[in-house]
Amino acid sequence: MSIALLVLDIQKGFIGDKARMPVAKHQIEPMLERVNEIVEKADSQDIPVVYIGNEYESNQFIVNFLTKNSALKGSEGAELDDRLLRVNDLYFSKNKGSALSNLELVSYLISNEIKHIVIVGLFTEACVASTALDSIRRNFTVTVVRDAVASSNDAKREKALKFLNNKGITVMDSTKFIELFRQ
Repeated sequence: MSIALLVLDIQKGFIGDKARMPVAKHQIEPMLERVNEIVEKADSQDIPVVYIGNEYESNQFIVNFLTKNSALKGSEGAELDDRLLRVNDLYFSKNKGSALSNLELVSYLISNEIKHIVIVGLFTEACVASTALDSIRRNFTVTVVRDAVASSNDAKREKALKFLNNKGITVMDSTKFIELFRQ
């Protein structure tokens, strides 16, 4: 089964020092460590690592209000965070919750015969959940890595992970996920 790693929204506007819509501070470093470890392992196994970022147009008034203009297209907040390990330039922007709202990404996944999507990144209760549910609807197998996602608080993260698990999405810790590469 062909697998791809989707790294969602690890952007300066959400985890940077000047983040306008920050995730919980205590979740940032552990999440980044896990994400970078998974990215490195996936790359070493020739698993495609796909970076996704929010890039909201200035005329998207409601989403920009709700996200406090954190990821306006072309702004510093929309840039991927410098602490994120980049192993390639495979990047797709989005301006909706689901990464699969970008049809170029969908075409990439289909043309590369990807059947299993692994999701890490931000925000568990928003873009991670939206992308995971959209992926299931499009008949992908989906795994969300529990300790490689973050939210504005612990309760929201845990509630979203439980919800996703109840919807048939595999939720597992990074150690268990990385063990799969050794088999």
